[in-house]
Amino acid sequence: MEQQNSFDTLNKSLIWTTAVFALTGFHHYYGSLVYGTPWRAHIVLIGGATLLLCIFLVWIYRRYRKKLWLNSYLVIASIMFGLIIGLFEGFYNHTIKDILYFSGLNVATWRSLFPPPAYEVPDNILFETTGILQLLIGLVQLYFLHRVYKTYKQ
Repeated sequence: MEQQNSFDTLNKSLIWTTAVFALTGFHHYYGSLVYGTPWRAHIVLIGGATLLLCIFLVWIYRRYRKKLWLNSYLVIASIMFGLIIGLFEGFYNHTIKDILYFSGLNVATWRSLFPPPAYEVPDNILFETTGILQLLIGLVQLYFLHRVYKTYKQ
């Protein structure tokens, strides 16, 4: 029974990791179309390849029960999807940017922190909402990765 619960936790972490990728893939591809910045779509390929690696690592861990594979999954998933996408992309690139912009911060100051072409003026609600949601989904994903770590650390 305990082993089944640990697999449930591992499954949930992989589901939330996939959710982070799906959201950021949509967000970046949509942004590339709306803002005419095809370089934004790179995350679909890079994130997709990283997600496939995560799926493979979970599969190989389940097959051989070697902690190396589980730990590799935890490190890669937490860095790529939790920290880079969830915290940096969702928190800094969108949440902080939107708070500062809509708080009325001087445009010159705001633009010095968020220069074009990497950053857009928050004028598209779908783009900004999916950007902020990356933070929320990323935090849930990090929570489940932490649960996996705590479950398997012995």
